Amino acid sequence: MPPLAKYLSQTTAHTLCGVLDGSPIRMKRGAAVRGFSLVEVVIAIGVIAFAFIPMMGMLPAGLDLSRQAIDTTVEAQIAQQLTAEVLQTDFSRLDELASSSVINPYYFDDQGSKVADPSNAIYQAIFAISTSTALPDAVATQKLATVTLCVLNTKSNRTSQEQDLTKNPDSKKITLLVPDNGR
Repeated sequence: MPPLAKYLSQTTAHTLCGVLDGSPIRMKRGAAVRGFSLVEVVIAIGVIAFAFIPMMGMLPAGLDLSRQAIDTTVEAQIAQQLTAEVLQTDFSRLDELASSSVINPYYFDDQGSKVADPSNAIYQAIFAISTSTALPDAVATQKLATVTLCVLNTKSNRTSQEQDLTKNPDSKKITLLVPDNGR
């Protein structure tokens, strides 16, 4: 090994081991020490806590908004199913459909699928049908029915305990005009 390479390798080895010319290297106090002081750590924790507390306060509001969005989506699916059923029913039998839904309401699970057992139901729906509908200029007709679908989430925190879905302010109401198409 050439003398210069030998010297550099020894110098590097000694420097890495903390020895230079046979004596230990003394470092200045705090000169090469890396890390955070206790004050810096406390300030960082304070800043993080200051940011997280409002975010934790917003968590319940976000969860409530998410639940409302799910309810709206499922109620729209239920209304779509019931609207299809009304439109497929013969016009002369709409009153029967309405009276049977009041006696035996439709029950739905959390996915908007019909269930037979009311104890497993999350949503309840009924029809309210009026076959004498007034047109503009107070013209009455028997060829048009006003169908009101009422859908209610029975498991949510409601403000009203009204059992009649047509009068309950918490139920979602959808109104359709169904013509007598002569079928």
